Amino acid sequence: MNKIVGKVAVITGAGGGLGKYIALRFAEEGAKLALCDINAERLNETTELCKSKGADVFAKAFDATDLKESTAFISDTVAQYQTVDILVNLAMAIEPPHSFLDHTRETLERSYQTGLVTTWDFMKLCYPYLKENGGKIINFGSGSGNEGQEGYAAYAAIKEAIRGLSRVAAREWGPDNINVNVVNPGAITDAIQAYLDQMPEGQRDPLYLGFSQTAIRRFGTPYEDIAPVVLFLASEDSRHITGQTINVDGGVIINA
Repeated sequence: MNKIVGKVAVITGAGGGLGKYIALRFAEEGAKLALCDINAERLNETTELCKSKGADVFAKAFDATDLKESTAFISDTVAQYQTVDILVNLAMAIEPPHSFLDHTRETLERSYQTGLVTTWDFMKLCYPYLKENGGKIINFGSGSGNEGQEGYAAYAAIKEAIRGLSRVAAREWGPDNINVNVVNPGAITDAIQAYLDQMPEGQRDPLYLGFSQTAIRRFGTPYEDIAPVVLFLASEDSRHITGQTINVDGGVIINA
């Protein structure tokens, strides 16, 4: 416990999905939180949940593809907390799976702007503060890119681009004592579960959404399975790990 007590953590896409539970885990560990999401209602729910754990929280709802809004958010964060120690990049739009031939340029552009561009912007905006005392960046890839999951052409392409960016930043920013790593998660979020619940009774298995069977024969949960690994990468326990992709997917991808 208290691995990141007093640390200032910026989490994008904190309104739901993995972001909500990573924010909660960080709150329980004593971090000061700067949370953002495009959905104000969901962001408020996360904020109140984190405050109930005693966390100091600054939250702002805006479209992270707007560089001016993102710049103002980081400026406001630093005005309140003086620095940024941890950056968790989760913001990205995702659509239900559909074939590559049915993807449009608009689909690709939306994935590019909400995923790669926002990750790029927040890394650069936070860099001066992460450099001050040595910081941690945790970006998010996806098994859809590693495995080439059907139905996720744009999403997979952008997630792989984020991994490439992370590798470059890990090398360039290593001398600044900044660790940059990627998590490839495998978990059933609230939104995924709600989507499955609306499917016909015989199609409520995550495998129908493109999830692959895990080696341990169960699907992960955001709070119990993904958030602890993000916490590890955000803490000094991971000080000698950088430029890596950690597959937190129950053994879908095995590289041992």
